[in-house]
Amino acid sequence: MLYILIAALAIAAVAYLIYKKVHAAAAIFLVGVILLMLAAATGRAEFRATEIDPSGNAFYDQLLVVEALFKERFAGIGMAIMVLFGFVSYMRHIGADAKTVVVLSAPLKRFRGSYWLVPVGFLIGNLLSLVIPSASALSLLLVATLLPALIAAGLTPLTVGAIVVTSSTIIPTPLEAGLIQGASLTDMSVTEFVYGSVAHATVPALVITAIVHMWWQRHCDKVDANRPVTPAGEEALAAGEDVSDRTAREAIERAQGLPGFYSVLPLLPLLLIIVSAILNRTGVLPFEADILPVTVVSLFIAMAIEAIRHRNLTEAVDSTASFFKGMGEGAAGVVALLVAAAVLVEGITQMGVIDMLIDAAQNSSGAAVLIVLVFVAATGAVAALTGSGTAPYFAFAEVVPGLAAETTIHAPQMLTAIWGTSNLMRQVSPVNAAVLIVSGAIKVNPTKLVKRTSVPMIVATVLNVVFSFLFIG
Repeated sequence: MLYILIAALAIAAVAYLIYKKVHAAAAIFLVGVILLMLAAATGRAEFRATEIDPSGNAFYDQLLVVEALFKERFAGIGMAIMVLFGFVSYMRHIGADAKTVVVLSAPLKRFRGSYWLVPVGFLIGNLLSLVIPSASALSLLLVATLLPALIAAGLTPLTVGAIVVTSSTIIPTPLEAGLIQGASLTDMSVTEFVYGSVAHATVPALVITAIVHMWWQRHCDKVDANRPVTPAGEEALAAGEDVSDRTAREAIERAQGLPGFYSVLPLLPLLLIIVSAILNRTGVLPFEADILPVTVVSLFIAMAIEAIRHRNLTEAVDSTASFFKGMGEGAAGVVALLVAAAVLVEGITQMGVIDMLIDAAQNSSGAAVLIVLVFVAATGAVAALTGSGTAPYFAFAEVVPGLAAETTIHAPQMLTAIWGTSNLMRQVSPVNAAVLIVSGAIKVNPTKLVKRTSVPMIVATVLNVVFSFLFIG
């Protein structure tokens, strides 16, 4: 019981550090290493789940465990994520991501004041997250495109702000880092995991949430219409607007000079993955393409198009430097979280928590349900407190395969449930980057914007969890 208490305190320490704005990967990694050293000091290191060649010294062996986890994560899924981040960075460099946003948001200007714009705008925003996986980057672009278009169409700024903030949620895409990891953890191909499992829960959840969004925004607008407006002091919240607004508008200006077909370039990896999966299932191709190779092919196609458009091969080749810079961003961001989470989970495993959960689930089918609910609640709480969707998911996802192997829990169901919870509940946090960006743009207190996002996102979380266990076999 003492070791379980230590593991629980470790998880609480991670949540506290992240809440205090400590870098998520650094916080998780630090606590994970401390747990490993405690395991060595208390004789628990023998329960390690990572294979190493023991040196004879328990403390040094734990460092070998960390080394093994670094090698495993960076060489496999980590490299695929880094390459994908590099491609996104290159798309941002040539302005293709902004072109996609402009093309998809332009038709909305034809509507006038209808609340049906809420579900339409929400679903379009989520489709755009296929192209721009970063919630903060997407919100920056939507602030300069979708936001003014919907306000011009007659919706209130708070309603449109809520649409923009919730545009990056649970769209099923094989380009999302969490889903790439989920596929790896379940030994499934990315397309099989995303479209054969995750989409079964998230697509119906998104459609229903779009309608809930419309009802809630209309309700809030009616309430606000009967309430006196007190904007005093709220202007100060827009202090950071100038920088973010300028960044977004510069991207849009670059997009204005691009051909229309550039809006398709960010979708190339997604399209190639889907096409290869279809061709594989029809017997035309003997393989199904993976993330890394199709992203590299997409990069070279985009580079060739840039060379032809500018009639300058050396300039086009030189511009791919942004690809490698993006890979560095991916390594410092998501891949660092992957490694840190693996270290933390190894420490928790050696403390015996996983064995305890497995024993509880084996002894009672009701306990398995309870475990799922505990994981979902913990993920949602951390996401809402920290405003981060990646840290909570990566911290808990590593545990799922072990639980699934020894219990009645189906790994894709649980992974979908906690992935969706993490990505949805971050949007109800007043410290979430997208919330701060949009609240600054429309000059309102972040808490007012969170009120607009809370009901749709909580409903979406419940729906996603329920559908994960109803519709994923």
